[in-house]
Amino acid sequence: MNRARYLRLLVMSMGTSLAMIGLRLLRNVLLARILGPSERGLLALLSTLPDLISATTSGGLNSAVGYQAAQHRSMSLLLSHVLVFGCLLAGLLTLLVVALVREFGTELDVTTQLGLLAWLLLLAVPLAVLKSGLLTLHNASGGVGAFNALRLMESLIPLLLFVALFWMWKDTALEAALISWLAGLSLVVLAGWMWLRRDHAFTLHWDRTGQVELLRYGVRSHPDLLFQQLMTRSDYLFIGALLGSTALGHYAMASAAAELLHIVPEAVTTPLMKRLLQQDSDMKRLTPLALRLTATAMLGACLGMVLVGEWLIVTLFGIAYQPAYPALLALLPGVFGLCYASILRLDLLGKNRPGTVSLLMGAGALLNLALNLVLIPRYGIVGAAAASSIAYLSVTLGLLLMYCRLSGVAPWRTLIILPSDLLPMRQMLLGKSA
Repeated sequence: MNRARYLRLLVMSMGTSLAMIGLRLLRNVLLARILGPSERGLLALLSTLPDLISATTSGGLNSAVGYQAAQHRSMSLLLSHVLVFGCLLAGLLTLLVVALVREFGTELDVTTQLGLLAWLLLLAVPLAVLKSGLLTLHNASGGVGAFNALRLMESLIPLLLFVALFWMWKDTALEAALISWLAGLSLVVLAGWMWLRRDHAFTLHWDRTGQVELLRYGVRSHPDLLFQQLMTRSDYLFIGALLGSTALGHYAMASAAAELLHIVPEAVTTPLMKRLLQQDSDMKRLTPLALRLTATAMLGACLGMVLVGEWLIVTLFGIAYQPAYPALLALLPGVFGLCYASILRLDLLGKNRPGTVSLLMGAGALLNLALNLVLIPRYGIVGAAAASSIAYLSVTLGLLLMYCRLSGVAPWRTLIILPSDLLPMRQMLLGKSA
């Protein structure tokens, strides 16, 4: 992939990401206005649990199938791995966890808040695993267009379904939001499966040798994914248990605003994922370029959020969500750090260093858990946000140092757009070859 082609794909992915920002923002506005902080917090908790449960059972699923898809392995083998070691195991663990919590955890605040809605996880968790696996397979195999289309569907379908269902059931807004969420997951999974079948003819089958190879890679990267989820989502559990659903609703809105900015690094990594995992000779040039573009764009986005964040929260979501703004400010340094982590992680996985990535993520997760225990009781949701930022920045620094050591790239070449980047970008935008 030459620089001009990468920049063209970057522009396409950035356009998709901007559309997703608009759709997610509109959905968050509607949910915040209609549900209120308490029910919005409950919805955030329920939609967070599938990621945590699937991370526990996945065994490095996405890393393994993504790495092998980039090496052009059999799609039949990879999909069989997703269905058996992803969906089936995640579904069984979910059944066990929900049954145990309903039987022995009735005194927990989380159990009381979820009630019978916890059983919805039996459907949500396998769907979330399969959706994530399908998106990884599309992107890692070079299907950037399909990946972008599915991400747009992931943002658009729940919004349209929620509007339609709320129009019919105005007195049951939370149920409308939950149904639209689950139905959206199901439709994205169906579309992703059909699209993959069109582009890659496959018949599901069991290949013991291939499955063992996938499991070996997955076992080394499994802690990475598990620790990622603990680091990015354990704060929801702490806040729900210690502060209640209203505080969780405020924090969920701050997180939702911050996560909109994650779309910037996603746009950068989407056209680059296959090459990062393949690690061809051009990556010593393309990876630093991706880091510089992402850092520059994220710096501008974070500064913009500092200036207009409170006004946006109050104007769009209502005065009831104003307590979310201090937490948003505390989250922004970590969000800026994660713009590096998403790219560096893929590069190190492509260099066959899943164990190193797992160790760094594990250290970050432990740091985050310890800081949550100390800061949340004292500073509330701002303490949770600060704990997340410190952990994210620590992991990002570790990943950056490891990348620079392995690749021989000077750290300063990853920080901000250089003058030498401007001419190729200008030529690309004018339709000329770089």
